[in-house]
Amino acid sequence: MRFLGLSVGKLTLKGLRLMGRTGSALPGRVVEKLSPNFLAVMLAQLPGGVIVVSGTNGKTTTTKIIAKLLESQGHRVLTNPTGSNFVRGIISAVVDKASWGGKLPYDIAVFEQDEAHAVHFAKVVKPRGVLVLNVMRDQMDRFGEIDTTLRLLETLAQSATEFAVLNANDERVSTIAVKDKVKTVWYAHSKDLQPEFLTDDQLYHGETATFALGGTPLIELTGYDEESVSLTVHGTPHRYQYQLQGGHNALNLAAALCVLYQVLPEPDTAKLAEAILTVEPAFGRGEVISLPGGGKLTLQLVKNPGGFMQALRMLELKDYKTVGIAINDDYPDGRDVSWLWDVDFSAITSPVLCGGVRAADMANRLKYDEVKTVASHEDLAEYISALNNRTAAAGGEAILFCTYTAMLKVRSMYLGVVSGLDEGDS
Repeated sequence: MRFLGLSVGKLTLKGLRLMGRTGSALPGRVVEKLSPNFLAVMLAQLPGGVIVVSGTNGKTTTTKIIAKLLESQGHRVLTNPTGSNFVRGIISAVVDKASWGGKLPYDIAVFEQDEAHAVHFAKVVKPRGVLVLNVMRDQMDRFGEIDTTLRLLETLAQSATEFAVLNANDERVSTIAVKDKVKTVWYAHSKDLQPEFLTDDQLYHGETATFALGGTPLIELTGYDEESVSLTVHGTPHRYQYQLQGGHNALNLAAALCVLYQVLPEPDTAKLAEAILTVEPAFGRGEVISLPGGGKLTLQLVKNPGGFMQALRMLELKDYKTVGIAINDDYPDGRDVSWLWDVDFSAITSPVLCGGVRAADMANRLKYDEVKTVASHEDLAEYISALNNRTAAAGGEAILFCTYTAMLKVRSMYLGVVSGLDEGDS
C-alpha cells in the first residue's frame, strides 16, 4: 500500500501544481487514507532521524535556521518549507521529495509542527529530538486554555528518544519533564535582555516580570542589533553577523544552535558562521519585498500578544517611514481578535494604515493607545494600493504587521505566486 499511496500522492501533487496550487496538504490527505503507515515507513529510512520544532511563536523561522545550519555541515535535510505544519502537510512534503521507487535521499528531517498536530505526528513517528520554543495565548478558539497547549507540548517532548531542547525563560516550558534517558538541553536570553522577552504571564503581570531560568543554558543570547547576534556557547562568547532582524529571531537562532549541537557536537565553525550570515527570513516573517513604485516592504507575521509585541520592537531597529497593520479573522488567524487589546501599541510613533477584514477594529484599538491612523481598508487590494502610494510619497522603507491569511494574500498580490496556504490549511 505504501507504493500505491506514494504514486497516487505524487499524481495528486502534480495535478495540483499544474493548476497553480502548492499541493501542501491534499496529497497528504489522500496518502493518509490509502496508506496509514506511510509516514513511519518512509521516515525510518533517515539515518539521522527526525527532529520536531513546535511552540507558539517562531516555528517556521527556527525550522528554516536549523535546516540551514545542518546543511552547512554537509547534512541533506528534509523539511516542510511551505509552513504546512499539520501531519498531512508533512506527508505531502515526503511525497514530494521521495523518488517514485520510495527512496528518500536525505540524512535527517526537521519538521515544524502545529502544537496539536505534533502530538498526533509523534504517535506515528518517534522523533529523535524535540524543540519547544514557547507557550503563549494563541488561537484559544482551537486550543482552549493556555495550560492545554502546555500539556500538548509536554506530551510531544516526552515522545523524544534522544534529546529535548527547551526554552529556559518560559515559565511553562521550563516545567516540562522528559523521560529519564532523554537529555534536556536549555537555551535562554540573558538577564539584561529580560525586559525585551516577556513571557505570556509576564505580559499580563508586568510588575512581577522577574528573570527566571528553568536550567543552565547551553546557549545564551546576550545581545543583538540590526546586523549581528551575540551568544555564549558553553559559556564562551560568540558574535555572528545575522540578517534576520528582531530579538525574536535572535532567540530563534539560539534555539536552532542548541539543536545543531545535539546532532553535531563539534561543527565546522567557519561554515557555521557563513550559514548564519546567509540565512534569509522565512516567507512573511521579516521577508522584504520590493515595491512596484520603489521602496521596500517588510512583511511581519503577528498572531498573538507576545509575538506582536516582539515584532513591534523592529521599529526600534530601523526608521520605517510607513507602518501598516492588516488583520484578518479567518480560521488560521483565529476567529477571535480580542487579543489585540492585550498588545501595547503606544510605542508606534508613525500614523498607521490599517487593512484587512478587521481594519476598523484595529483602527479603534489604536485610538485607545493614542496612535494615529491615516485610513483603513477592508479590501486588501485597495489596501495594497494605498500602502504603495503612501510608501512612494513618504520615501524609505515600509513595514506591514499582518495576520496569517492577510500575509499570504498580500504576499501573493506582490509576488504573483502561490503563497503556501493550501486547501487543507484553511
